[in-house]
Amino acid sequence: MSDDTGRKPVKTGIKEGHGPPPGYKWNVDILDQAFQEAMEFLDEEQYDHMADQVRQLASQDDPTHSDTVDVRPIESFYEIRDKGGILRRLNVRIFFFRHDASRTIVILGAIKKENEGQTPVGDKCTMRRRRRLYLEHHNNNK
Repeated sequence: MSDDTGRKPVKTGIKEGHGPPPGYKWNVDILDQAFQEAMEFLDEEQYDHMADQVRQLASQDDPTHSDTVDVRPIESFYEIRDKGGILRRLNVRIFFFRHDASRTIVILGAIKKENEGQTPVGDKCTMRRRRRLYLEHHNNNK
């Protein structure tokens, strides 16, 4: 399956059992839309930093409760929150959900958060829709 650009809409970022010993405990799927969004405002080093946070989650028993990465629940998905350091003034949010049936962390999207307070409603709606579409596609291709 690919879109009209020839790109796959979902990429496999990490496979369970691969990586440094003892291996990752979770697979990671990245929606192409999420990758494109992140690349609009992150440079290569910043992207690597955020990818490292996802790798940290993939190595944990429960990626939604981390001692090393700031993860917060939002509705039926989660956000990785980070700012400062290599991100400089950027306030980054990476949205994901945990698909237990396939032991997969699914990266839904990325935003550069501009406002204080809660995640914008439009972004929540977008991530909800992407989650639903991913699950529909996954369930139809079992």
